[in-house]
Amino acid sequence: MLERPMVGENDPLEFAIGKLSDNELGLLSEYRELHLAGFTVEEIRSMMGSESFEMALDVMRGVDSEISRLTIPPVRKLVAKPKMRAAIDSGIGGTQRQGKSDMAIDNED
Repeated sequence: MLERPMVGENDPLEFAIGKLSDNELGLLSEYRELHLAGFTVEEIRSMMGSESFEMALDVMRGVDSEISRLTIPPVRKLVAKPKMRAAIDSGIGGTQRQGKSDMAIDNED
């Protein structure tokens, strides 16, 4: 029998929401329902209460941060290993690394 992928395995949003507690999900759901009903941010704040409203915003920021963490590729710094550094320094493909040259290019026509 083939294994089914876990819910949210390939979807960063589902994964981030899956990590929320029941309380966090409730706050997010309440905010979302009021927002979809057409209430303004200030109306939502007064209906939810300032503390719950701020907690809901914190949950949204946390989900956003988790999605960013999961979807932004890591930054990698390329560093030549000792063998590669030696190959670069000694010349690659039969060429020799040259220091300062006395030759100059004349661009005048």
